[in-house]
Amino acid sequence: AARLAALTTNAGGTTTVTGGTVDAATHTYSDTLTLGANATFSGTTASFGGAIDGGGFDLTLDLTGVTTVSGATFTNVNNFASGGGGTTNLSGTITTAGSQTYDDAVVLTADTTLVSTGNQAIALNGTVDATAAGGQSLTVNTTGTTTFGGAVGATTALSALTTNAGGTTTIDGGSVTTTGAQSYGDDVVLGANTTLTSTGGQAIAFGGTVNAAAVDGQSLTVDTTGATTFGGAVGNAARLAALTTNAGGTTTVNGGSVN
Repeated sequence: AARLAALTTNAGGTTTVTGGTVDAATHTYSDTLTLGANATFSGTTASFGGAIDGGGFDLTLDLTGVTTVSGATFTNVNNFASGGGGTTNLSGTITTAGSQTYDDAVVLTADTTLVSTGNQAIALNGTVDATAAGGQSLTVNTTGTTTFGGAVGATTALSALTTNAGGTTTIDGGSVTTTGAQSYGDDVVLGANTTLTSTGGQAIAFGGTVNAAAVDGQSLTVDTTGATTFGGAVGNAARLAALTTNAGGTTTVNGGSVN
């Protein structure tokens, strides 16, 4: 009934959590953490010095401070969620069988790839930024729905952003800023007026269709002096309010129609 001030395990060995909820202001796990049931860790901060083995269960990190997740030590998790109002630092390849949900701000501390092998939703509902401008990239691989709920790279630009073919990418945060390229392999839906910017004048490419969430409801601006490519139809399902590309560079329309 009363939260612990701190919970610490030493290096070496294994800690197995089967109780469902672990509530401590500060979590420090220096050994391998294994889940024996769906588990929620709540409090302020958590440090995982060893591996996280999900055992096929769900993992929720509900922390108000900084949460750090490294793909190099993150395995066998079904659904993963991170929230609580703090910041989640990500690095490496983070793979789940099910969904991934990031409700707090995300900071990339190294190049990061998010993968759902079960092709479930991957939602980044807060902002996404690099640690250093142009220093870290983000790749999202799922044939489910990818959602960017907040601005991407608005504070610190990513080096590149890539989503794979299949599924849908919904951009609700209004802007995506990278120093390098942006490549959207799947269909894109604009949930807000959206500006895509490559400050380094690199390519911005859409492999699938681009549509508004509501007819005439959302606009798209592409700002790069590199190549802009529309590989699929634009506005074929829901017409955009406006489409603007900047001066400089080239725009190639391969999808047959822009509406």
